Order: sequence, then C-alpha cells, then structure tokens
Amino acid sequence: MSQQGAQLTGEGPRAQAAGMMNMLMVLLSLAAPAQDRVAAVDRTLEAWVEMWNSYDLDEVDRLFVADESVTYFSSEYEGLVEGIGALREHHVGFGFRAGGAPTGSRLWLEDVEVRWADGTAVVLAQWLFSRPDAEGPPQKGPVSFVLVAGDDGYRILHAHFANAPADG
Repeated sequence: MSQQGAQLTGEGPRAQAAGMMNMLMVLLSLAAPAQDRVAAVDRTLEAWVEMWNSYDLDEVDRLFVADESVTYFSSEYEGLVEGIGALREHHVGFGFRAGGAPTGSRLWLEDVEVRWADGTAVVLAQWLFSRPDAEGPPQKGPVSFVLVAGDDGYRILHAHFANAPADG
C-alpha cells in the first residue's frame, strides 16, 4: 500500500508491520504442512526400501493402499497387478514371507524426485537391485510411485517398474 493509502486508512508504519507479520505467519503455517507431507512421503519410501531388503510380507498392507484400488506394474512380470490380494501374492512370488526372510540382496533408490498434484505425491526414481552372488553391475531401471495421503501417512496407490537396457 502506498504511503498515501496508509494515511487514508489510518494505518501507520506499526500497523503495516503488524500486517506484514501476520501475512508471514500465515505463509509459514502453510509451509509446515508441506514439510510434513514431504517427510511423510520420505518415510514411506524408506520403509518400502526396508520392506524389500527384509522381504517382509507384513509391510505390504502397511505401505500400500490395502484395497482393490492398488495397482502395480512389475519389471519382472507382464501385466497389471490389481488389488491388495494380488499384490501380496506378487511379493510372495519374490520370496517375501510374514515377518521377513532376508536374502542378502539389496535394493535402493537413486535420483529420487517428488512432484506434487494437490495432496498426491508422484515419485520418480531409479531402482537398483543387487544379489550377493551376482557378478557385474546391479539390475536397475526407472520406477514411479503414486502416493496418497491417509490417516496414517502416505501410502502407495500405484507403482510402475521397468528394466533399463543391459550395459554393454
């Protein structure tokens, strides 16, 4: 507001400063939930990596939307996996067991980028996977996740894995 406008409305420098401070507090309060949701998505991704490294089938229901709306494209099998029951069975096919069954294999994510559409997180990354007895570079490829907010944090609604072409 111009100085003339401030005088016409009766707002002096102190009132203007108070107004600016209030605006700053509103902006900070809006940033806090955004930071909370970023942290929640990070926790879900970290737990997903841990699930893969421990082969803990119990974590599937905790990390994914646990109903028939969840979908998953695997890098290892053709077709769409639909629903939580089919997703559990898909993980059993990789050796997952209730309580975990570590194999010494290691999965991790690199080049993670999170994009937002309203409250929905779209995660783009590279997955890498190595087995203890494998020679050569780890298996890898692009992955995308769609995570949605729930009462207990963010859950994976959709995941899509692909394999990168073999090096060489």
